[in-house]
Amino acid sequence: MTFAILGDTHFDFHLSSNSPVNERLFDMRFRPLLEASPADVLLLPGDIGHYNAQNLECLKHLRRYYDRVVVTFGNHDYYLISKSIVSRYKYNGGSAGASRARVEEMKAMIDAEEGINYVDGTVVEINGIRIGGASGWYDGSLLMNDGQKSYADVQSIWRWKMNDANMIHPTGTNGAKFDDLFREQKHRLDTVYKECDIMMTHVSPLSEWEQFKIMYNYQPALDQIDPKYSANHEAMKEYRAFYCFDGREYLENGSMKHWVFGHTHQRFHRAYTRQDGKTVDIHCNSIGQLVSRNSFGLKVIEL
Repeated sequence: MTFAILGDTHFDFHLSSNSPVNERLFDMRFRPLLEASPADVLLLPGDIGHYNAQNLECLKHLRRYYDRVVVTFGNHDYYLISKSIVSRYKYNGGSAGASRARVEEMKAMIDAEEGINYVDGTVVEINGIRIGGASGWYDGSLLMNDGQKSYADVQSIWRWKMNDANMIHPTGTNGAKFDDLFREQKHRLDTVYKECDIMMTHVSPLSEWEQFKIMYNYQPALDQIDPKYSANHEAMKEYRAFYCFDGREYLENGSMKHWVFGHTHQRFHRAYTRQDGKTVDIHCNSIGQLVSRNSFGLKVIEL
């Protein structure tokens, strides 16, 4: 079976915000990209878009190109981007919170459709291939593991640097912490990582600077020439702590052959070698706002 990877579709960035999406409009934007790399299944590791009804329309359009579509949810899938949307989901969300209510609504909408699935502490089996996953939230470990920053430091950076602090409700102004969702969802990763062939999360399981150096073409030799190079380079920005979590326990002990993530709006591949000698192929193929970029294409893996 073949699996195409397309992360961070942000459908409302490419289409009219929160408006109906007919077949002609969808195909005009996405058909060349989708037809260039045919596959049996599409994997979409989060950041579908900001509006649930429009998201579902677009997922149904994707079904015209693939036998199955499997998604997980990213930070933007929790975003409430207007006061009226906040009010709507706050009323329905109860103690779980308004943003959680939006995700639960999206799950219910997907459950009612044929051929579209989500993984959120669950496993979907397709012709014997098991796809598992969850959002896989960030945990701040990139800055905290080596003693660079304290928990309070990371919380402060999150409040200042990440839209999540203001768009995921309850918001940072009400005492939310950067790792609230990670602590809520870790048990979902624990449930599936030994039960899948493909693991899918929104953020990367590699809590290390090296992945960002590769993604953003960091050139270590320039450190010797320009002392400000590291501080100013995209790869080394502090907010990269909110682009990953420490997933070593899952990589080392899991059953997955492939791990798919998004969030970065970049392309990335690494063959992660475990201590037992087995490898896990880690992939990111994240379109973001670049649907018209000629060099962008879907990545296809085979199992």
